[in-house]
Amino acid sequence: MLHISKQGQGQPVVLLHGWGFNHSIWYQVAPYLAQHYQVWQVDLPGHGQSDLCDYELDVLLAQFAETLPKNAIWIGWSLGGLLSMAMARWQPDYVNKLFLIGSSPCFEQKADWPHAMQTEVLQQFGRNLQADSIGTLKRFLALQVKNSPEARQNLRALHQLMETAGYPTLEALQSSLDFLFKTDLRAELNQIQVPSLLCLGTHDALVPIKMAESCQVLWPDLEIVKMRSAAHIPFLSHFDEFCTVMDDFLQIK
Repeated sequence: MLHISKQGQGQPVVLLHGWGFNHSIWYQVAPYLAQHYQVWQVDLPGHGQSDLCDYELDVLLAQFAETLPKNAIWIGWSLGGLLSMAMARWQPDYVNKLFLIGSSPCFEQKADWPHAMQTEVLQQFGRNLQADSIGTLKRFLALQVKNSPEARQNLRALHQLMETAGYPTLEALQSSLDFLFKTDLRAELNQIQVPSLLCLGTHDALVPIKMAESCQVLWPDLEIVKMRSAAHIPFLSHFDEFCTVMDDFLQIK
């Protein structure tokens, strides 16, 4: 079962977090959106209070389709963005608009996709995870705010969120990490028909800003916004600027 926290009234907005986190990462975004929408904050399988399931695309999409509302705005960050793209592609009745943050259709570097994470780095990350899952996750938190002007403050906030909500199990972390780096949706992007925006930080250490142009070649209708000086979590480090971008795309008055 997926754990979902809801607040607000109106058209549904689905919030999907990134790897290793849970719905509490949206602690600023959710109440802001709840002034205009009914906000559905989802704990991905094995994260937060959601049960773990097989991290296979068809299984995950079936869980979303069984639990979440149709005709919703989907806001996905990092891994959550990848899953939101997949829903827009294969379950279009569920997705009215697509707002992606620090995400990519393919997180692993390939010969024809250079602006991504190197395979060797990912393999080492997986080995470190097996040896010390919590320590590796904490180092991953630091990587997500790296190069941000308020990195130390942002990192403290992330640590507090993780301590309060609890860490995922090793099995959940490994399964979702394997999924993240084996999934490649590049060939599916031109099948996504809903209005879509990708918000990237110019200082993102996980999703290089140069990926944006490569993505737009495959997905010409995609709108891209680059947030200057932001890293991987712009809704944490640059909340006001992020809300302006979100308001413009969602046409919040």
